[in-house]
Amino acid sequence: MRRSRVGTIAGAAALVAATALGVARLASRRPDPVALLAQAQADFQSGRFEAARAGLDRLATVRPPLPMERMARAQVAEAQGRADDALAEAGAIFDDPALGPLAHLLAGRVEVARHRLRPAEAHFLKAAEGLPAEPQPYDELAYIYNLQHRWADFDRVMLALSDRRGLTFERLLHWGKARHATWDPREDSETLAACVAADPDDRASRLVLAEGLYRLNEIEQAEDALAALPADDLDALALRASFAVERGEDVKAEGLIRDAPPDAPALAEVRARLALKRGDARAAVAAFRQALGAKPNDRALMHGLGTALRLAGEPDAAAECFREADRYDAISPLIARAATSKGSKDPSLPPLLSAACAAAGRLPEALAWARLALTNDPLDREAQQAVHRLEREVGAR
Repeated sequence: MRRSRVGTIAGAAALVAATALGVARLASRRPDPVALLAQAQADFQSGRFEAARAGLDRLATVRPPLPMERMARAQVAEAQGRADDALAEAGAIFDDPALGPLAHLLAGRVEVARHRLRPAEAHFLKAAEGLPAEPQPYDELAYIYNLQHRWADFDRVMLALSDRRGLTFERLLHWGKARHATWDPREDSETLAACVAADPDDRASRLVLAEGLYRLNEIEQAEDALAALPADDLDALALRASFAVERGEDVKAEGLIRDAPPDAPALAEVRARLALKRGDARAAVAAFRQALGAKPNDRALMHGLGTALRLAGEPDAAAECFREADRYDAISPLIARAATSKGSKDPSLPPLLSAACAAAGRLPEALAWARLALTNDPLDREAQQAVHRLEREVGAR
């Protein structure tokens, strides 16, 4: 029996209406991506990391993650200690013009938490390149360079922090302690050992670990740490020879460095000390000067040069070296004063520390203290002049 045309049209209309109603209902249940992201961010800021993760996972079912959502996912993963997930999410947006530098910054923090300092440094350098006005990448780099005793790099990034107004009194005090206080390797050695365990090819950490273990009288462990480095690694060779000299094994030390390049700065200090012990003052003078060329403003080397010059019959030159060492020594009592409970409230300390650092040739540090003095009193004429003079001198280096 033939259906009525009117009935067919009515049925089709009913079907269309039902479909439209279903679509409308589906649309009404479809999550709002903007609202989901906002809620996830609010959960993250409130420390509800699992809720934030769930919200972002739900958002990923609505659409492929946008760069901002990748960044949010990386932040949540970092907060939850999911290192691999954090690195994967951050890595997906390294090339994003806006968020790439922040993703590198996050990836660097994750790698530091895993004690992998080489990839961390690479990420922080990328972040600094993409965020040229921001202090945070330099602050992160300062931690690595301080731990690894890479002092030229440390001074450079601390000055960069000062350039970006990223140095508080406390951070400046940390700079001073790192450069002028006696190193206690106990805590650092544990961290460095973890770094070497996580990345056996981390040469910089391995070298400082060996030195720290030796200072802790863990001689065998110190030598084991150096054993992984090749025989032609001059910094490792210098440490091996220095350990021998300190134990009075001069013949062993001489044998270790006999075939090494005579002009290697890394070996200059141990050669100078061996020359002093055998009474060759002229050789010691030459070696100390070579060592100072690689490490200017090193107090121990300057004092050693003074001793060698005095033995070589040059009392006036020796006296100048000792005066320079004394100028360096004058910084430490001021750092000790700054480290007291009243130090941060003493307005006389920043200009005093600036002057002491400048006298010792520590110009970047002097400039940072002068800037702090000027921040404390923008109308201080002497601070204004010190900042102007030191900026000119540091820029001319």
